[in-house]
Amino acid sequence: MQIALESARGVVVDEGITALSARKVAKVMGYTIGTLYQHFEGMDDLVERMNAQTLAALYAHCKKGAGRGETAAQLKALGILFTEFMQAHRNEWDAIMSYRYKDEHETSQDYHLQILRLFGLMEAATAHFYTEDEREKQASDMALLWACLTGIWGVASSERNVGGSLEQMIEQLIDMFLKARD
Repeated sequence: MQIALESARGVVVDEGITALSARKVAKVMGYTIGTLYQHFEGMDDLVERMNAQTLAALYAHCKKGAGRGETAAQLKALGILFTEFMQAHRNEWDAIMSYRYKDEHETSQDYHLQILRLFGLMEAATAHFYTEDEREKQASDMALLWACLTGIWGVASSERNVGGSLEQMIEQLIDMFLKARD
């Protein structure tokens, strides 16, 4: 039910993930909570689907930097595009990073697919660094790079000016990665 996802996203964009509730989403939609739960197993399901859409939008945004130039240029472009998206979609990104699912919640295949697609952009740029037997290592390295980019964005957005500008920190991270691969 796309209207519920759009309504939930509107609440998150305007008020943040902590303001999101089934009651609020239903009110924005003009439906009852019961109608909402006819289409979603609960708030975890609703938030995960909304977050999967955010990850799909992030992928589309970052794909613009894929496959252009040498490895360093590709990785730096992906890093900048990734952090630009987080800047432009702060509350939606916060929903991905800070929403806590119930212990019994099982992440869907679609959500995992969205994450793998993102990692795939960096894997394509770095494929020549890894042999076929090292694909698991490559996947681990790309997950670490994405985590570092998330941390860099967090530091840069705190306006504490630690470590230089966002672009400087991304360049330094990519340069360190490339030096380690030499």
